[in-house]
Parts: sequence; C-alpha cells; structure tokens
Amino acid sequence: MFFLFLLVAMPVLAAPVDILTVKYDTDRTGANLRESILNTKNVNEKSFGKVAAFPVDGQIYAQPLFVSGIEVGGKIRNVVYVATMSNSVYAFDADSADAVLLWHVNVGEAAPSYLYGFRDINPSVGILSTPVIDRDTNTIYLVANVIEEDRTLYRMHALDLRTGVERMQGPVEIRAELAGTGEGSENGRLVFQPFWHLQRPGLLLADGVVYVGFGSHGDDGPFHGWLIGYDAANLQRQAHVLCLSRDGAAASIWQAGYGPAADASGQIYLVTGNGDLDGVSNFGQSVVRLNPQRGLAVDDWFSPDAWEYLNEEDQDFGSCGAVLIPGTNLLIAGGKDGNIYLLDRNSLGRTYPGNPGAVQSFPAIGFGIYGMALWTRPDAAIVYVRAASGVLRAFALRGGRFVTDPIAERRSEPGVPYQGMAVSADGDDLESGILWVASSDDVLHAYNAADITQELWNSDLRYERDELGTFSKFASPTVANGKVYAPTFANQLVVYGLLPAR
Repeated sequence: MFFLFLLVAMPVLAAPVDILTVKYDTDRTGANLRESILNTKNVNEKSFGKVAAFPVDGQIYAQPLFVSGIEVGGKIRNVVYVATMSNSVYAFDADSADAVLLWHVNVGEAAPSYLYGFRDINPSVGILSTPVIDRDTNTIYLVANVIEEDRTLYRMHALDLRTGVERMQGPVEIRAELAGTGEGSENGRLVFQPFWHLQRPGLLLADGVVYVGFGSHGDDGPFHGWLIGYDAANLQRQAHVLCLSRDGAAASIWQAGYGPAADASGQIYLVTGNGDLDGVSNFGQSVVRLNPQRGLAVDDWFSPDAWEYLNEEDQDFGSCGAVLIPGTNLLIAGGKDGNIYLLDRNSLGRTYPGNPGAVQSFPAIGFGIYGMALWTRPDAAIVYVRAASGVLRAFALRGGRFVTDPIAERRSEPGVPYQGMAVSADGDDLESGILWVASSDDVLHAYNAADITQELWNSDLRYERDELGTFSKFASPTVANGKVYAPTFANQLVVYGLLPAR
C-alpha cells in the first residue's frame, strides 16, 4: 500500500521538448511552453547559474538547437547543436558539464568580413543563419557562406544528426535565376548574385522543402529579397525560386534572423525591408503570404500606409519576422518604427485607398522592434518587446485585439534593442513563466513573465560565476530540459541551469 502511494505521489516529469528551428517553432513565437523544470521559484541567485561553457571556433549568430533522446556514439543522449561563423557545426552532449563533444564538422573556409566592408561582423561570415532540423530523418540543414578561388558563394548542407556526415545528396551550391527587369538584370533575366546578398533569416522546413531567404550586406550593391527552396530529400532538386523585387530593387528578407513562418495549411509568411512596392512584382516594406502550391505566388500582402516614408528614413518594416498566434488566424508584425501591427492572415489588408488595412496598429515602443516573444495563455496572449530607450514592455491580446496600454513595463540601461528573447513556461502555469532576455550590456536576464517588473536573476549578480561574455546579436537563448543555452560572440556556448545541491 505504501509503495503504491509513493508511485502516485512522485512527480511525473514531461519528456524533453525538441527545439528544431529558429524561434522555437514555425509560428516563430520564441516560446517553449513545455518547460517543466525551471520556474519562478528556482531561478534565483542561490540555486541557478552557469553550469558549463562549450568552446567553439567562432562567433555564434545562430540560435542553438536541441534534440532529445537521440543515439549518438552508441548512447542515447540529449544533444545541442551549434553553428559558428567559422563554418563549423558542433554536436555537444547537452547534459555534460565538461563540454563533451560528440562530433564537429567544418564545411569550408568562411568569407572574410573585410570583403563586404563590415564593421560589426568580424572576422568572417560563415554560418550566419539558424539551421533547421528534420527529426523524422535525423538531418540538420544549414547554409554556409564560403570563399573559393577568390569567389564567395553559398552552399546548403544536410548533415546526419548522429555523425555529421553529409546526406540528402548535399551539399549544393545555391544558384537562382528568373525572368525580371529589376536592378542588376540583363536581357530580361535576373540572376542571384551571392556576393551582394546576406543569408540572415533562419531556415524553414515545410512540407518537405527547405527554404533559404536572402537580403543585403548593409544595402550595398544590386540586391533583392530572394527566397529559394530545395527538396529536403535531395538537395540537388531546386523546388522554388522567388524574388520579391524582380522588376525593381531591394525588398530584403533579413528579419533580424527570424525565419519565414508557416501555418498548418503550408502557407508561408515573411516580412521585407526597404524597397520598391507595386503589389504586382515588387513587395518592399511588406508582409507577404506565399502559396507553395502555386510556385510561391504572393497570394496576399500588407504594407503600412507610410511605406514610402519608411523607405526614405531607412525604417525597415522587415526588421522583425512575422509571428503567428497559435489557434487563431492572427499575425503580429513590427518594424523599426516601433509600431505593432495585428493582421488577419486570411485577409492581410494590402494598402490602397479604401482598403481595410490592418486589424490594429499602435505605437508599442519608441524605436526598433527587432524581435519579440509570445506567451499564449487561455486568458490572453502576451507579447514582449524592448525599445532602444531600455524600456521592456508586455502587451496583452484579448478578444482578438491588443490592449494598447502595456500590462507591465520595466526600465533598464538604454541601448540598441538587439537583444534575443525567449519565453519558457509549463503551459499556462503562472509560476512557471520566465522571460529570458540577452541584452546588449552582455547580461542574460530572467524576468517573471507574468510580471516583468520582477527580475528573478541575471548573470551579473554573481559575475565571476555566471558571466555571459559578449552577447550574440538578435539570437534567442534556447531553453530546454531545465537548461538555458546562450550563444555568444566569445567563441563559446554558455549553459545555465540549476546548481548542484551543497
């Protein structure tokens, strides 16, 4: 009888959740709502801190990815996958405190930053975007920028999660061409020029196709917003090619590292930056809905009424990707102008006189939405954004509309809002909700997601023990199975978790 009581009373821990794509899911919510270990009670200075640091050979711009219960080296493990700007991919035992390396692959010499005149990316441009994982086939797909014989190019790779060995007929050099009269075209043909393009958005895997988006190197050269898809089972088969300014210029897809979003029906959503707009072949400053069943045709789109002004002032609408609100037909977008836009995915609104436009738009912060995180709850969906002024705000969505006054806000040190954000929670349990923010002051913060005025912990409280190092621009920390995997520019992945009992 007593033994049976113990069986009933013992807590049942949920199985670890896999994090297979940028921003946690193809809705791009930035949330793991199946985190049953970390909560607002145990994330504190006494019981939570740095538990490991995994060394790598370059800066980490990509979000780390996490796979649970996979056999590597003859043992079932939880594994964290890390890609670097030196074109390396690492597989680490996610639960090790001493950086157990399972495999490491380098896929080519990374392009030197000086070729592009970069000041903020040094010394090389390699794997910049977040890869994507297909758990059904145990494959990780990634895109590397390489230099060969004084020529820069992009290659897509498909590596076995267990060994790092190339598969799916990879790698393949990324090339594209289509009919168009846009900037840089010749004789009515527009050819993808890799030197003038930056592969910033995270990859999307949807319906057996891996999608890769491109924008510009700081608006230099004849650039366009390209989206190119490859058959995930055979990378030698190109599935789709789309240029969002094929008869004009610009319209970058960069989204501060967000990948294109995809809904359950297979429709794809992305947001473009500065560029030409005519609603026919050019879609700068727009949210677009793409239909893969019609060759990635633009089925619908939305642009702010002030899109021309945004162009003039370099206020990219596409500074943040589209976020789909699970269980609804709603989409959230936000750009450099600091406005939040709430759109109906079934009727985005376009832009012309008499058009209904957005469901709702309002000024959320003063400047610069480069990212957000979304906690969906039965009572409300809560979105978190941070301004350049240092103000962090939480807004509630109730009844299909945002309450435009923040439900909570807190002030911190001002700085460009290049932070990475993530929410972890055990479903809608208030005591489990944590907002993680890696800020430009090189500190990882943990806030009570139900009340962001309450800071639970930060990596500077016990600096010598918990130092983050140089934070990674735009990259979200990955929260999984009681650990927080924080990418850095300090050539290491820093791991935080519950400290051993003393």
